[in-house]
Amino acid sequence: MKTSLTLVAVLAGIVSANPIVRSSKYKRAGLQGLDFEIINLARNLESLELNYWNQGLKNFTDDDFNQAGYQGFRHYLELFRDQEIAHFTVLNEAAGMGFENCTYTFPVTTPYDLLAVGQVITTVGEGAFIGGIANLTDSPARQTGGTIIGNEARQNSLLRQYLGLDYFNAVNFDTPLTASQAYSLAAPFLNCPSSNPPINFHKIPPLMANFTSGSTPHSPGDEITVMWDSSSVYLGGDVHITFLGDVYSIAQPLTQSGDGMGTTTLPKNINGTSILVATNFEGGGPIPDKQNFAIGYVVVA
Repeated sequence: MKTSLTLVAVLAGIVSANPIVRSSKYKRAGLQGLDFEIINLARNLESLELNYWNQGLKNFTDDDFNQAGYQGFRHYLELFRDQEIAHFTVLNEAAGMGFENCTYTFPVTTPYDLLAVGQVITTVGEGAFIGGIANLTDSPARQTGGTIIGNEARQNSLLRQYLGLDYFNAVNFDTPLTASQAYSLAAPFLNCPSSNPPINFHKIPPLMANFTSGSTPHSPGDEITVMWDSSSVYLGGDVHITFLGDVYSIAQPLTQSGDGMGTTTLPKNINGTSILVATNFEGGGPIPDKQNFAIGYVVVA
């Protein structure tokens, strides 16, 4: 417990205004196998979010946000930080064992970057909890995960509202992610010490995607350029791009136009922030780990 409290204090950077929610419902002794692996991943994701908001508080003042057009946002940033302290504390106590702070690197240099990357991070966090709950057998763990989902969704909606994106009607259902998909989308930001319990999920290579036609909000048929590292990722001729969004998993043709480069188009029924997977999987349900050849995202609306 002493280690957990010390770590939370270090992660917070400054004293939280809100009380820390303590959990006595479940401990490491009660989490085995996949339950522990999912909660350990969740702990890492919450630690990442906590450090993300801490870096925002450290790097940007009220004036910075106000001049960028985000009046009053720093207040919410402090609230986000306090919420993530609570989430991390509960999950860290649940998972137990030694967890040391990782090194976190984010592509953020402006207030806009902070909000834009933040809405993607909260999208991934929310999807990770939705997908993870389906595979948890421990009832208190499922309940705790469910209570965090709503908080992630509120953070995401506020960020999208400040960014001028569709923050209410973007989707009817939020998108579940497999543990491997969520871990892989967060992995570029993480560099954790080897002494930490490993994240034992398949790491999917990154897929970079950008719209090259249309404007936000994007429409079906708008072109998307996708890029991948061809030295480590081979995409055969049977590979397509699957768009994950709402309750939909929609396959779109991939036209490979060069080494590590290709194009696809936005299908109907995809809105908000969509996860893109290069795959040859054509069945229903979640894409099997080893058939996620590369993964990325696009902001549709």
